[in-house]
Amino acid sequence: MGGLLQVFSGDRILADDFIEEVKGYLRLNQDVAGYNSPIKKVALTLTLMKGPQVAGWTRDMGTWLDALNPVLNNIPDVWDQFLYKFSQQYQDSQKENRARGKIEHCTMKFPEIDNYIARFEDLSCIAGYDANSGAVFQLFTKGLLDDILKEVLTSPTPTTYINLKEKAILATRSKVLINNILHARNPNRGVGGFNRGIFNAFP
Repeated sequence: MGGLLQVFSGDRILADDFIEEVKGYLRLNQDVAGYNSPIKKVALTLTLMKGPQVAGWTRDMGTWLDALNPVLNNIPDVWDQFLYKFSQQYQDSQKENRARGKIEHCTMKFPEIDNYIARFEDLSCIAGYDANSGAVFQLFTKGLLDDILKEVLTSPTPTTYINLKEKAILATRSKVLINNILHARNPNRGVGGFNRGIFNAFP
């Protein structure tokens, strides 16, 4: 079940996505005969690793796998060891730094508050930030549009990240409703003191 898996050629930036895709495929097929075998899980993954950047490592791992007893050594620790070795070999050591750089420039486009939150939370997780840290509060509010930010920071001020994003969602919905009403009253209405990005949402 599931589509064909992507081949991994050694790009560290793609390593995490590759191994998560493999895990998802194995999870989907766990009730299929053979897919629960730790040794076969490793063997399958090795067949998906191709190219000069991975050839030596996959050869060494294949030799290690061939030395295992298919009955006595076919235990979960085999798969766990493989994942650990894969991580050590191909882990992207700079992903946190890159995520922290990207989150500095993560901004909201009206009215796409859900997309902004999803993108922000993905980067925040990769960067290793605590959701309720002051840094996350500051970075999240930094990316909001001015009109939304003013609504979010009105009393009562949010004290948790969950409260913060919920208030941002409500503020965005409110702006959408107001703009729709004003636009219906006068389709030729100008920006009239509102954030220009908001009215760019209308044709």
